[in-house]
Amino acid sequence: MNGSRPPMLNTSPKPLLAIAAISTCLLLTQTSYADTLVYGFDDGTLGDWQLIGADGEALPEESVTWVVSNEEREFAWPYTGHFLLPASSGEYRVVPTPWKQRECLLGVICHTHILRSPEFSLDGSGDLSIDMMGGCGNSKSECASNFDNPAGSPDGLPTLQQYTTTDAMGYALLDVETNQYVLHAFQSSFNDGRGPKGWQGIDQDNPFYREGQDIWETVSISQADLAPFVSSEKTYRIDIYDSYRGPWSWMGFDTVKIPGSLVDNGGGGGVPGDVNSDGIVNAVDMDELSHAVLTGDSDARFDVNSDGTVNGADRSHWINSINNSYFGDANLDGVFDSSDLVTAFVSGKYETGDAAGWIDGDWDGDLLFTTGDLVTAFQTGKYEQGPRGAAPAIPEPSSLVMLLIGVVAFLRRR
Repeated sequence: MNGSRPPMLNTSPKPLLAIAAISTCLLLTQTSYADTLVYGFDDGTLGDWQLIGADGEALPEESVTWVVSNEEREFAWPYTGHFLLPASSGEYRVVPTPWKQRECLLGVICHTHILRSPEFSLDGSGDLSIDMMGGCGNSKSECASNFDNPAGSPDGLPTLQQYTTTDAMGYALLDVETNQYVLHAFQSSFNDGRGPKGWQGIDQDNPFYREGQDIWETVSISQADLAPFVSSEKTYRIDIYDSYRGPWSWMGFDTVKIPGSLVDNGGGGGVPGDVNSDGIVNAVDMDELSHAVLTGDSDARFDVNSDGTVNGADRSHWINSINNSYFGDANLDGVFDSSDLVTAFVSGKYETGDAAGWIDGDWDGDLLFTTGDLVTAFQTGKYEQGPRGAAPAIPEPSSLVMLLIGVVAFLRRR
């Protein structure tokens, strides 16, 4: 015994907390959670969507069309007490207008109308879906012929709505380069909001009610069907269209979900993502964007994905699309790897409550560096997967162990 004291260990819970958090997050690296564009029309407008006719021009003023609305719509007698479905999310949904002419009957002339989305690229991460209600040319449980011969392009849609099963009401994926519809989707049944009660009296049974008539239908194009069209070199739009007239031939919709990213974007100073207009896109811009989202600042320079709102989707667009990188890429070199964790932990902000920026480890946008940021970064499944577009790699177990050992050593020294 030389009387020397054994080295003292750091007994602070923070190193153990960090190690546990990283260990847990590493388990998530096999699962990828990509971005999804979501349109709920909850600002009461169509935003960047275009309302056009089959010729690509504005609809005549006299035509039946669509409008964003939160108003109730009551059906006429004998359906006492029946109302059009409220929004599937938020307050607003898109409905026909004028309401009383929605089916284009009794001499009403209706032009085919198309609601066209902003341009986007697909990332292959999930289904494309739209919540839909209304008609499909049939009051029975199945739609008329399921519109099994839809138009191959916008040019193939009739200028005026027709009453044949070759005309359709649904939505399609439009290849921007070729101007061709590559996939279509339609409702499977008629769901106008009429419930089981209310026939000629609020409490009387509705003899025509069938299950599903009073709920939204989520009409999807599956991830598998979208897979052949996923390409960084291809862009698409969604066309929601109505070229059909006749009884039970109207439609409304809400909550559009697109597994991909917009290809056109805003940003300050004319440079996409440069929200502070200093001519450089860097972590300072992300910090200002995070602050704007956190405080509710709706200045247009922060709307980098050009969807009309400032929210978390803009942060996702800034890192994933503008910078072509991932959450967790602290040094913005285009990859998420151990060097980013070192960069973040060196700042000394982890679980201290001190204000933190992107470089300091604030990846979830709450202006702090906590376990939540590690979860945000690792749940993308992109740790040590290389830059976007590269062949994915699986981190070797030895490298993960060495990472944990390095973090332990670093935190103990502190």
